[in-house]
Amino acid sequence: MADEKKPAAPTGQSATKGKPQAPAAKKPAPVAAKPAGDTQAKAEAGPKMALRIAAKPKEGFRRCGVHHPFGPADHPEGRFTAKEIQILKGEPNLVVVDL
Repeated sequence: MADEKKPAAPTGQSATKGKPQAPAAKKPAPVAAKPAGDTQAKAEAGPKMALRIAAKPKEGFRRCGVHHPFGPADHPEGRFTAKEIQILKGEPNLVVVDL
């Protein structure tokens, strides 16, 4: 009986303890540190305004899928594509100012 081999442990179990082993934990990827002041300044400033648009007609005017009121309205950078900005600036019923 000294020559008998010990049966192999079932998959997922240790041959010495007979208990299932948990898979090895993965370490999270390191995160680059950001300067604290930089994010606060951006949060306080808010989105950059790119255009101020006002319609000349009292009832407003619709162009590029947006209703533009008679009074001036600010639009954030990236709201309109370069082609749309060309269209808006070329429209005689709108007053468009870069901010």
